Amino acid sequence: MRTPSKVTIVAGLALVGLIASYPAPAPAQDSAKDAMMTFVFDLHEGVQRSSLTPQQKEQVRNDLETLRQAHQSGDRRSAMGAMMDFHRLLDSGAFQPQDQQRIKQDLQNLRAAKQQSGGGGMGMGPGMGGMR
Repeated sequence: MRTPSKVTIVAGLALVGLIASYPAPAPAQDSAKDAMMTFVFDLHEGVQRSSLTPQQKEQVRNDLETLRQAHQSGDRRSAMGAMMDFHRLLDSGAFQPQDQQRIKQDLQNLRAAKQQSGGGGMGMGPGMGGMR
């Protein structure tokens, strides 16, 4: 059994913080929270099986923190940049094909759930959670 690296543990904590930052339940918000939890789980599992370099793993951690901060502040530009970074890493060839496909689907599901709840698409649409 592999022991989690420090980056993995920190990334996991950042993911938990991102999930916890979502508002209290409402039916549409529940689906967004479920979509986020699925994304977090699949990303964690995919990173474990990936051939990401230490720098790329650090980028994942930084992007997750950026998403968390962007969610709190409504900074759609930062959220969009982080999401583009996720897509670049997913397309880098470092992820197993099944993980790549699953995480990309999770990102689409998350975007759809956020739009359904009126929260935009993690930086991909209007209203990321704050007025500008």
